Amino acid sequence: MLDRLLRRIWLLGVPLGLLGAAAVIAYARPWHDARHAHEVTIEQATLRPGAIVLVVVNNSEDTARVAQVILNDAFVDFQQSRPSLAPGAVQRITVSYPWVAGESYDVQLMTRTGATIAYEIEDAEAGTQQA
Repeated sequence: MLDRLLRRIWLLGVPLGLLGAAAVIAYARPWHDARHAHEVTIEQATLRPGAIVLVVVNNSEDTARVAQVILNDAFVDFQQSRPSLAPGAVQRITVSYPWVAGESYDVQLMTRTGATIAYEIEDAEAGTQQA
């Protein structure tokens, strides 16, 4: 009788324990350090004919690298002034895009770690927009 009770506890306890541990890990997401994701920022956007120039600042203690630029949910071509962004450094990212005056654009930079930095351009017009 005692063996049967211990076996039931074991058969129920182990899966429930593993499920609980998985839930804690998924909630904590130790592989995603949000602290660094928000320390890289887009300070300004300059709209030129056929291009959007972003000024990116790294205020974190780690080197950052922009892997992708997403504009209105689409990956777009871009050029960087340097391949990686050292702590405290500033970089220009030029996005080749035929923007339309008066339209709004959602810009996201995806870093090599998968973190994203968001910026919104409202009512696009030629010139510079500050963050």
